[in-house]
Parts: sequence; structure tokens; C-alpha cells
Amino acid sequence: MTSNPDAAELGSPADLALRLKLIPLGDTVRGYFFHCALEQIRLLRDEEALRRCREASGMESPTRFFKYPIHGFVRLLYEAAWALTDSAGSFEEAMRQLGRHVATEFLGSPVGKTMLLLAGDNLQRLADSLPMVYRTGWGHGVGEVAWTGFSSCRTSIHGNVIPFPYFEGIFLEVFQAAGATHLKVAGRQVGPADTEYELSWELRNLPR
Repeated sequence: MTSNPDAAELGSPADLALRLKLIPLGDTVRGYFFHCALEQIRLLRDEEALRRCREASGMESPTRFFKYPIHGFVRLLYEAAWALTDSAGSFEEAMRQLGRHVATEFLGSPVGKTMLLLAGDNLQRLADSLPMVYRTGWGHGVGEVAWTGFSSCRTSIHGNVIPFPYFEGIFLEVFQAAGATHLKVAGRQVGPADTEYELSWELRNLPR
């Protein structure tokens, strides 16, 4: 959902154009975000869709841990979501699917494995680590966490133009991988480049 009635329809070319205009010069994102989006399109076995996505990104084969201008990633993400919309059922669900896939890739990396190991069975600790983990991948915007209960929090991402369903998918995958039960994740747009996410899960242990 969106709280901005003047915004272009989510997933439209006009929406993409508006978001691209909001990106500060020099902002970056790690190459594995590019890699994961392209990997999902390869699974479609649609060469034309893959060609469009590569063209949108401006690169053929991004290196996972290099930093690249985020303009190319935003264009790639929209092109990939458009290609996946029919199979996913909607643009929003395609974005969630892309977010879940990049989270799965991240959780298999040394940084992701370390994050889960340090969190253990303490989901509060996992949530508190999100802003730090965010900085390992994004040179675009900042993340923060505010607690709303023992097993609920509000995660905010400021200055990032990526549509909220993408991060919904990331949070769903990460917390499910950590063993969260009765997990709920609800995102919303609160500004042109600002999003909020209400996360809650079944309480398993008291804060330490």
C-alpha cells in the first residue's frame, strides 16, 4: 500500500522515472543484488526478457561484491519485476519474490551465516542487527529499528527508492530462516524515498 496519493501507480514506467530522479549522485549497491535479479530472469528461459534486463542494468556480468551505481539496479529491478509479473500474479508479488531470492543468496554468504549465528534463537538480536547488515550491501539510504513490543518492531529505511515489497520479501525470508513463527511483515511507503515495515512474530524468549 502507499500513503502518498500523488505518487504514480506502483510498478508503472512513471513510477520508475520518479524514483530514478530521487537517487543522489554517487549512491551504490553491491553487485550481488544485480546478480540475484538476473538469476531469477534466467530461470524464466526467456532470452528476450534477459536481454532487456541486462540492457536496463547497463552491464553483462556484475561482480557480486563490487559496488555499482544504483540507477542501473533500479532499472534492472523494474524490468525483472515486469518480466515476472505474469508468473507471480502482480508487480508487488514479483518484487517480493525478487527480495526473497536476494535474501536467500545473502543468507548463504559468510556475512549472512554470521548474522544468523550471532542471533541464535534471539529474534530481537537479529532485528537489532538489521541496520548494520543493511550498510554492508547498500551505499544508498539508511536503516533503523524501533521496538514496539517484545516480539514486534518497526523497521524504517530512509533515502532508498526501492519499492517496499522488495524489502518485505527480504524480511520474510530472513526471519523465517531464523525460525520465526506466526511472522507478519507489512510495508508501506511513507515518503518519496522512505518506507516503513511493521514486523511481528510469536514470542519465544524474553529480551536478554
